[in-house]
Amino acid sequence: MSSNRRILPLQTSSSHSSPSNTQTETSPGAGQNGMANGNGMQVSSGTGESGDSLGRDDASRKRRTPGLVAAIACTECRRARQKCDGRPSKCCTRCRVRKLECHYEPHTKTHKESLLKEIASLRQDNTRLRQENEKVEGTANDLQHENEGLLTLYEWQRTILDTIGRNGHDREIIERLRAGETTQSIADWLCEQHPIKHTLHVVPNGSYGLVGIVDAFEEQLRQDDGQGHGKEADTLPFAWTAVSSSQTLLGHLFDLYFTWVHPVHMLFSERDFRASYAHHDQTYCSSALVNAICAMACHMMDPNDDTAGDVDVDKLTTGFMNQARHEVKPQNYMHLTSVQALAVMYLADLSSGKARSATGYLRASVEFLKAAELGQQSAQAREISLWGIQTLNTSSTGMTYQKLYAPELPHMAKFRHVDLQSSHSTWQEYRSIGDQRYLPVRPSHAVLAACHQAGLFRIIHESLNLYCGLRGLITADAVLTLYRRYMDWEEDLPFILKAIDDEARPLPHILLLHVQFHVAVVQHLTPLLQSNYFDGPNLHELQRLVIKHAQDGIIVLEHLHQLYSGRFLMPLISFCTIHLGDTLIRYSPDEPPASNVVEFCLGLLQAASIGFPINGPLQELFRRTAVECGVALPPNVEQFNDQLGNYGMDDILDACTRLDYKQPVDQSIRHIDENIADEWASKWEQIVDSPDRPESPQSTRKVSPSEKHLRIESLLNQ
Repeated sequence: MSSNRRILPLQTSSSHSSPSNTQTETSPGAGQNGMANGNGMQVSSGTGESGDSLGRDDASRKRRTPGLVAAIACTECRRARQKCDGRPSKCCTRCRVRKLECHYEPHTKTHKESLLKEIASLRQDNTRLRQENEKVEGTANDLQHENEGLLTLYEWQRTILDTIGRNGHDREIIERLRAGETTQSIADWLCEQHPIKHTLHVVPNGSYGLVGIVDAFEEQLRQDDGQGHGKEADTLPFAWTAVSSSQTLLGHLFDLYFTWVHPVHMLFSERDFRASYAHHDQTYCSSALVNAICAMACHMMDPNDDTAGDVDVDKLTTGFMNQARHEVKPQNYMHLTSVQALAVMYLADLSSGKARSATGYLRASVEFLKAAELGQQSAQAREISLWGIQTLNTSSTGMTYQKLYAPELPHMAKFRHVDLQSSHSTWQEYRSIGDQRYLPVRPSHAVLAACHQAGLFRIIHESLNLYCGLRGLITADAVLTLYRRYMDWEEDLPFILKAIDDEARPLPHILLLHVQFHVAVVQHLTPLLQSNYFDGPNLHELQRLVIKHAQDGIIVLEHLHQLYSGRFLMPLISFCTIHLGDTLIRYSPDEPPASNVVEFCLGLLQAASIGFPINGPLQELFRRTAVECGVALPPNVEQFNDQLGNYGMDDILDACTRLDYKQPVDQSIRHIDENIADEWASKWEQIVDSPDRPESPQSTRKVSPSEKHLRIESLLNQ
């Protein structure tokens, strides 16, 4: 067979066809019946079956290319050097036909890059999930607290519902409800009268059951009694006050007081007071105390709020205060309820900008406390009053810098007879009548906060005595020992009082506890800065500490303002505000900018000035400080108080009992030991940096100076 042979197509015509009709190009049918030689002669391939077999062998020798070729071949296709049409999530055709395991091993370089991308993505997902988890946990905690409050409220209401119409206390229950007594105190009283065993099933959709039953029962009483109990639904035959007979108004004032004043200045037991008030019992309640509470609560009423009726707030305040004065009679001076009433009267008159007369009430309260007749009050109630009044007295002295008039604080343990985890102590952000129907209920931790507040003011009390010269020379050892106690106090706070970041949404009295702490440290160290005994590293460290606590205090106030506004800022906290602002514009005018600090402090005082006239003179004094330090006042300073610049000497005296709010350090400097700077470094290492200093079991989020700057600036630019 010639080497130049060609594959010719089969002849489709008859065997006698002409040679001229023979085709010379290749035809697909040539391999089916035979082959041609180089002369055009057809070469037989044998039988037809043999020709078909040869064609199939030729076709099988051609490499079959899949329609889709994978970028990375599977292990089996790579070993066989075959194209692969699979992918990691799908078996390739070759492995499927041969029933092999289709496995993919990526190239090292590609695999590394993909892994790095996957790791980065997982990290982002992890961070996002962690943040979402923290939010969910915070929400869960809030819901848990709210649910606990609802369960407790339901249990109290269930007790009342189970009793109405069965045990003969129907009229008294209605009277107690009219008097503003809480469902809890009513339920406790009923359980004392007739022990009731009831099972808590599910929380009802609302309190409509109790309200509906009470309304229906009142209607039945009106039908039965004619002109009896239904004659004046909002008044009671027994009256604690002659100023107003409206139980709605009195209940509103009580709720305002126990929401915003009592947790900050706990001067008596709320639970015992409410029970005595409802039962017309004078063990824990008196007419003087009721009127003093109402006078103080009037400062928190919104003049534009008509839910309490058409009332003249100023007239109400004067009326309640006058009756409180009238009810504190000489024969009652030594009654503990009179001592408590005098302390509340101090707060009410101070709020009105009458500090000179208010100071007299506080001094009388402290003096009578030493010899008060405790009567039948429980050890818990007596201890709350003892520490509350002593703390209020120390706070007033620390803010106005009057000579400390108070007996030595007892060295007994704080609140040793008080249940610090009282389950019935709850808090709502109450402002107007009706708020209690839908506002969430949270544990108040007010008693726990009051206990730690008493511990803080015990240290402040000793610091005041030190700088007044009552402890001899002011040495490095004495100053640093108290500073160490301040730091230990902060670290020993339980987590519920220490957590004041945004996610925790801390209660206002917990935030104010931290404000008082930072002010105390600032006032404890500031006299040393102005003594001229320090220089170099020691002076720099002192300035750093003072500035840090002043900045932290302003940050807490800003947090309070954002969460609750400054409307209910107590007068003594207004003093704290200007003390912190004064420190920053003097020692750190650039961080944050002094003008921002001035604007923030004036604005915060203005928010509370609606109900607290004392804030006007305080704004004026702080404005003078800003001018003295060369700080530019806000261009719209008149919007804070259009009377700025017009307050006279009597106005200032009625706010501060002095002509200035500033710390009189010149009186303290003469008591400072001349060698205090020489001993400072060694005493610091020995006392503050001592290795046996306990570490705090909890940690809180620290705020950097730059973040402080941004937060204050962002607030002012809103």
